[in-house]
Amino acid sequence: MKYQATILIELKPGILDPQGRAVEGVLQGLGYRAQNVRVGRVLEMELESPSEAEAHRQATEMAKTLANPVMEVYTVEALKERA
Repeated sequence: MKYQATILIELKPGILDPQGRAVEGVLQGLGYRAQNVRVGRVLEMELESPSEAEAHRQATEMAKTLANPVMEVYTVEALKERA
């Protein structure tokens, strides 16, 4: 079966996010009242797997491999079956 996984990788709380600060400055310059902007990565992928549990395990392993454990946290945000 095919599954679509969405993984979110973001900086841990307390880690300086210069890209987030730059985006925050631009948004505030445009008149928006944005605060505490953080920038992360979203990965979407299709997985071939015999079960949803196995697809989730694979997505978690991939996220663990792609995230820097010193600075980042990851979550498997969504997992849905594909036709």
